[in-house]
Amino acid sequence: MRLQHRRGRGILATPAGARWPVERPLDVTLEDSDLDRALAHPLVRGLLEATSDGAVVIDASTRQIRAINRRARQLLGAGADEDMAVHPCKTTLNAPTCLDACPLTAALIGEPVAGDLQVIYRGRGGDRILHARTRMIILRGPDGAPLAGVELFSDMTEQKSLQKALAERRSLHRIIGRSNPMQTLYDLIEQVAPYDIPVLITGESGVGKERIADAVQHLSDRAARPYVKVNCAAINPSLVESELFGHTRGAFTGANRDRRGSFEEAHTGTILLDEVGELPLGLQAKLLRVLQQGEIQRVGEDRPRLVDVRVVAATNRKIEDDVAAGHFREDLYYRLAGARLIVPPLRERLSDVPDLAAHFLGRFADDARERGRPKEVAGFSAEAREWLVSQEWRGNVRELENVVRLAFIRVPDGRPIAVEQLAAGQPVQPKKAVAPSLAELESQAIERALERTAGNLSAAARLLGIDRTTLWRKLKKGG
Repeated sequence: MRLQHRRGRGILATPAGARWPVERPLDVTLEDSDLDRALAHPLVRGLLEATSDGAVVIDASTRQIRAINRRARQLLGAGADEDMAVHPCKTTLNAPTCLDACPLTAALIGEPVAGDLQVIYRGRGGDRILHARTRMIILRGPDGAPLAGVELFSDMTEQKSLQKALAERRSLHRIIGRSNPMQTLYDLIEQVAPYDIPVLITGESGVGKERIADAVQHLSDRAARPYVKVNCAAINPSLVESELFGHTRGAFTGANRDRRGSFEEAHTGTILLDEVGELPLGLQAKLLRVLQQGEIQRVGEDRPRLVDVRVVAATNRKIEDDVAAGHFREDLYYRLAGARLIVPPLRERLSDVPDLAAHFLGRFADDARERGRPKEVAGFSAEAREWLVSQEWRGNVRELENVVRLAFIRVPDGRPIAVEQLAAGQPVQPKKAVAPSLAELESQAIERALERTAGNLSAAARLLGIDRTTLWRKLKKGG
C-alpha cells in the first residue's frame, strides 16, 4: 500500500461567524481493488485495532460496514460478537448528519470537509449521545476509484465536561439557563443547527420551544434568509392548506387573487411549524411530500412547485402517543424528527429560575423606561428568591414571566420585590388528595357499623365479620 495526501486547503465559513480550516481527506491507494483481501491483511487489522479512535470501514458503493474496530464497538454500544457487516452505516452510526449532510458522501465526491468535524453518534439503539471529533480517510483502488471510507472518531465527552467546568454558559441566543439539562440542550442545538435536516422540538407548554427554534435558525447557514413562523393550532382547519401552500384565484369563495403560502414565503430559508401535532391527517400527507420531494401544490393548481425550505417543527403533545393512536402519521413523525430536541420543564431546572427572573425583571424595567414611565426595582429580597425556587411552575417559563411582570407592577419604586408581590400573581393550587391509611379505613368501617347497630357491640361485630372481643380490643386501642 502507499499513502498519498491530496493537496488543497481552504476555509469553511459558518453562519455563527466561525471559520473552520477545510481540506480534502487523506487518501490511501491500495495495490489491489479487492477490499476484503486488503482488510484481511494482518497489518491493516493491527492498525485498526492499534488506534485509540473508533474506526469504521464503510463500502463506498453499498454503504455497508465492512470492518469495525474494538473501540468503535465500545463507543457505539455494539456487542463484541455482533456481525456489523449486515448493517448499513446509517443505522449503526445513527448520526443526524446521516440524513442530508453525510461527511463520507462529501469526501467521496471530492468535496473539502472540515478539518475539525464534530458529529453526534447515537448508536443503533438511539439511546446514547456520543460527541465525537471525526476524520475521514478514503481507500482507493489502483485505478483511483474509491473503494471505501474509513471514519475515525474520538470521544469528546471528557473535553466537553472540562469546557463546561471552566466556562459554564448562562445562555445561548436569548435562551436563559446554566443548569446541566440546558448545557446538554445547548450542545445539541449547536450540533444539529448547521446541518440541513428537519428538527422536531418537543416539551410542555410554556417551556420556550419557539426560542429553541430561533436558536436553531440563527446558528444555521440559512440565518440570513427568510424565517417564517406558522402556528398550526391558530389556523382555521378549512384554511390550513391555503395558508401553508397558497392558492390560485377562484380556488374557493373569497380567493380573489393568487396567493403564496408560508412554504413559498420561506423559500431558501426556514419555516417553523408550531403545534405541528394539530395538523389534520390530510394535510400531514402533503407535508410529507414537501419533506420527501421538496414540492408543494397551491390549492386550485394542478402543477407542483419546487421549494427549498428547512422545516423546524414544535409540539407540546406526546407525539408518540398520537402516532400510536393513528392521529399522526408515523412516516411524517420520523421525517420531522431528523433531530429531536426535548426542552426540559422548569421544575427540572429550578436552579435556572433566579437567572430567568432577573432577566424578566430587567426587560420589564427597560420597557417601562422606553414608555416614559421609568421604575427602579432593587432586585428580589432573599425570601423572594427562596420562594421562586420552591414553586412547581406548572406553566413553566411563561408562568414565571407573568408572575414577575405582575410583581414588577405592584412593587413600590426603589424597593426589592418581596414574596407578597410574587405570591399575589399565583393561583391557589388545589390540595392533592391523600389516600387514607389502612387504620383510617378500619376506623371508618367500625364507626359505620356502630351507627347502624345503635352502639350494639355484638351486632356491630357480626356486621364486620369479627368476634365481639376483637371489636372491643380495637375500640380500646383507638380510644
